Amino acid sequence: MTVPTTTKHEFTTRVLPAISVQLEFASPLENDGFAATGADQQWIEESKKQLQQNNCVGIPTETVYGLAANALSEQAVHAIYRAKSRPSDNPLIVHVSSVQMLRSLYHLPETATSLFPGTDNAASEGHGKQASQEDWPEIPQVYHQVIRKFWPGPLTLVMPRPMCIPMAVLGGHGDTVAFRFPDHPVARAVISASNLPLAAPSANASGRPSPTTAAHVLHDLDGLLPLIVDGGPCDVGVESTVLDAYSANAYVDGQLTPCILRPGGITYEQLKTLGGVWENTRVYKKHFTSSELETNPTTPGMKYRHYAPSVPVHVLIPAVNVKGHDAMQKRVDELALDGCQKIGLVAVKRADQEFKFVEPNKCQLELRWVDNAKHLAHCIFGLLRELDESENVDAIIIEGVDEADEGMAVMNRLAKAATFQIKA
Repeated sequence: MTVPTTTKHEFTTRVLPAISVQLEFASPLENDGFAATGADQQWIEESKKQLQQNNCVGIPTETVYGLAANALSEQAVHAIYRAKSRPSDNPLIVHVSSVQMLRSLYHLPETATSLFPGTDNAASEGHGKQASQEDWPEIPQVYHQVIRKFWPGPLTLVMPRPMCIPMAVLGGHGDTVAFRFPDHPVARAVISASNLPLAAPSANASGRPSPTTAAHVLHDLDGLLPLIVDGGPCDVGVESTVLDAYSANAYVDGQLTPCILRPGGITYEQLKTLGGVWENTRVYKKHFTSSELETNPTTPGMKYRHYAPSVPVHVLIPAVNVKGHDAMQKRVDELALDGCQKIGLVAVKRADQEFKFVEPNKCQLELRWVDNAKHLAHCIFGLLRELDESENVDAIIIEGVDEADEGMAVMNRLAKAATFQIKA
C-alpha cells in the first residue's frame, strides 16, 4: 500500500455553477442522451474537456460530491489517488450514465481508454444497441431486479471486472469492480457528455468528512483539480449502499446470500422487500465478518478510518431506557473538566422530552438539533465540518441512533469517524 502525494496548487481550481440548468434525458435507464436548457451550461463542455484530458473534476451526486476521472485510464485513476492522498489499495467505484454504457464496457479491449463517438470502441457490441430490460447478458442476472427498482440511485453493485478497467481502480487486487448509476442529473450529464465511465470516490482529502457542497470540495482540494461543478447541496448526504450478490463473499455453503458491504442510501429494509434471495441479505460486520475483506477490500469504506474531523469525536451509542441527552451532558461535564473550552453537540430531538443542555463554567456549547435518523444522515458530514472548521470546537459529541432504516448507514459512518464510542 502506498499513499500518493501531490504538490499543492497544481491547478487554479474553477467552480462553475450548474444550479439553474434543466436537464432532460432520453431514457430513465437505457440511454444517456440528454438535452440541456436554461442558464449555467458552461460546465458541460468544460467538464467534458477536463475529463477527456484525464484530469479530475469535482461533481455533485445525490449522495456526496465525487472526485471524478476517466475510469479507463490508469493515468487518470492515479490522479484521483494523488489528489486525495488516498491509499492506493483502497478501491474506487465506477459511475456510468446508463445501463447501455455499463454493458458496453464488457465489449472493450483491455487497451481501451475511451468510448468517444466515431471510434471503433463506440461501435462495439453493446454500445449504441438498444436492449430490453431482460436482455442484459453482460450483467449478472441476479442484479436485474435491483437495477430496475433502484437505478439510477444510491446503490453500488459488485460485478465482474471488464478487461478495460485498469487494476488501479480495484486497488491493485481482486477481479470485481463496484459500479453505480447516479441519480443526480448533473452527475449523469457529466458522464454522458464525456462519454466515459468515471471512477469517483468522495471529493475530500482522504480520511476527512465527505463533502456535500461544492464549498466542502474547494476547502479540501483547492489547487489539486482544475474544475468543480456546483450543483448545490446533496440530497441524501451519505454515500451509496454497496451490494454484493456476485463474488465469493455473497455465498454461504454454496448458496447465494447477498451481502451489504457498506450501508448507504438504499436501506437493508428496502432490499429485503424485494423478496426471494434478497430476504436473506446480510450486512457486513453485523451478520458476518471476513479477514480477507479487511485485508483486500472489494469496495471503499471498509479498511481505513474515514469521515473524521480534526478534533476528537465522541459518539453516544443509544441504549434502551437510557436518556441519551443526560449521557451527553455527563460527557460534556467530563470534557470541560479536562480543559475543553468549546464543545460541539449534535443531538436528536425528542417529541416527549424537552432538554436544556447546561454550559459548564468556562465552556461554550455549540448545539445542533436533528429531527431523526434520516435528517442526521442528510446533514452529518456538513455538521462535522461546520463544528470543526467554522466553530473551531475542541471536541464533538454526537448522539447515535438506532440501526434501522437510514440509521444503519449513519451509525456505520459515525463508527468510522469516532475517536471514542460511549455506551449510554
